[in-house]
Amino acid sequence: MFALQGQDLPGVLWSLGLRTDATLAQVRESFDNAALVRTWPFRGTLHVMRAEDVHWILALTSERTLRSAARRREELELDPRTLDRARETAVESLSGGTALGRKDLLARFETAGISTAGQRGYHLLWHLAVAGTTVLGPFNGAEQQFVLLDEWIPQRRNLEGDAALAELVRRYLAGRSPATIADMAWWTKLPVTAVRRGIAACGREVEEIEYDGAVHWQLAATAPAAQTARLESAVLLPGFDEYLLGYKDRSAALTAEHAPLTVPGNNGVFKPTLMLHGRVAGIWSRKTTRNATAVSVQPFSPVTTRDWNAVERAADRYAAYLGTPVTVKRA
Repeated sequence: MFALQGQDLPGVLWSLGLRTDATLAQVRESFDNAALVRTWPFRGTLHVMRAEDVHWILALTSERTLRSAARRREELELDPRTLDRARETAVESLSGGTALGRKDLLARFETAGISTAGQRGYHLLWHLAVAGTTVLGPFNGAEQQFVLLDEWIPQRRNLEGDAALAELVRRYLAGRSPATIADMAWWTKLPVTAVRRGIAACGREVEEIEYDGAVHWQLAATAPAAQTARLESAVLLPGFDEYLLGYKDRSAALTAEHAPLTVPGNNGVFKPTLMLHGRVAGIWSRKTTRNATAVSVQPFSPVTTRDWNAVERAADRYAAYLGTPVTVKRA
């Protein structure tokens, strides 16, 4: 998948479990051993990605992302001197393999005389990660901790220019084909011209197809990463999953009449969704205790017995991921 939107931490961990058949414990271990990290590489939004890819992706996207936040920095009175002091404080606090949670790192800023009041604290953490100083890595209980990027990820891929753009296009399409140039430009927040350069640099590894009257791109059948994904008849997707968030145009999976139910008030908050035969067919929620989870599913229309049996199998899969029993009922 290359990267998965990750502002909802429990949700993105389940997104990873769905695609790998890993348990929650195994997914968390992938962060603790620095195979995966969470940071802000695209659209100024948290994503999970392979640790080895962070440096070259930030080299492509961070300048535009930071430039887009210039006015917000002015509003928060975060001048270059303050940002430099915050970076120095973070490096001093995290050097030597130290990992700190959000609250503790913000306390270090306050001790250094840097106010974190209001939205200043969040923006400082965001800025340092986008600028390549920090990254979210290992867990401490339920919380993911900040570490220094260069210490935590000593091994990195070095890509630049058209080679980096080609790799970005290739990796995006490996998990989201077919997709349009507009989809890729929206997802990366890179200019359309940069996406076109990436496609051109891929050469015969990608190919055009027409879908619903529009030109889409996909990996060519001969490309090493091209493969057929397994599609379950019923899937309990978390909110903000890339199945929907991976595209600017989501109409292939989400009908216009169901969009307001999936994103109430068009407020940008995506509810967990029930997928039936590849399309959004309902929403779901959960109540979790230490020893069990109760899932409540609200289909948008009546569900056949066969499809409900598939929903129950999806709940069993969720139980295997959590390592605790899951019960499921219609809302």
